Amino acid sequence: MKASKADQVKLLELQQVDTRILQLRAARSKHPAVKVLDALEGRKADLERAKVTARSAATDANREVKRVENDLERLTSRQDVMSERLAAGEGSHKDLTAMQHELNQMAQRRNVLENELIDVMATFEAAQETVSELDRQTEAVGTDEQASIAQLQDAMGEVEAELKEKLAKRDELAGEIDSELLDEYEYYRERTGGIGVYEAKGRQIVGMVVDLPESEWHDITMLAEDEVLMSDELEAIIVKTSSS
Repeated sequence: MKASKADQVKLLELQQVDTRILQLRAARSKHPAVKVLDALEGRKADLERAKVTARSAATDANREVKRVENDLERLTSRQDVMSERLAAGEGSHKDLTAMQHELNQMAQRRNVLENELIDVMATFEAAQETVSELDRQTEAVGTDEQASIAQLQDAMGEVEAELKEKLAKRDELAGEIDSELLDEYEYYRERTGGIGVYEAKGRQIVGMVVDLPESEWHDITMLAEDEVLMSDELEAIIVKTSSS
């Protein structure tokens, strides 16, 4: 493949920048605060799911409280009316006896509803307390998260600054390299997990010990100044420098 000497030099420089970017990102990802943040994110997600369940339970319990309260209100109204009629002696003896019997049944029903109200109110209050507790835990996790972020920023300040600088340099270099050559570089870099080009000096590949087939060494030796080699053996572009 043809490539100007200037592009070859810039490609090697780009590889150095990309390698450093990988190192900086690895340093950031390995910081203890990152693991803490990951754990806190997981905890926050768990708490949010738990709060959805708890809020649903509180809503259901509150609905039950209102239902029982309404039933009690209607029963109380009926009891008041019937008690007034009974006290006034309205109706025959048979009617008054029937009213008294119904009032007794209402009293029993009222006792059942009052006990039920106590139970559903306890359920509602417990659900509300669960939501409040989960809110407190979420707030505590948020506080821990901010502390970990601050710790990471303090520790990684220089790393982040250099990473920002290297990323800008990468954009600059990539914009100056022939697009076809850059595409080949990116292709190999993606396949290998980071390496897209090697520099060849004499019978040495800079930065590694490798035993290439004699035919490939011959191809490297014979490269013209404006040529690069696509190495199947190394899965990368080979750039021969002037000292090769």
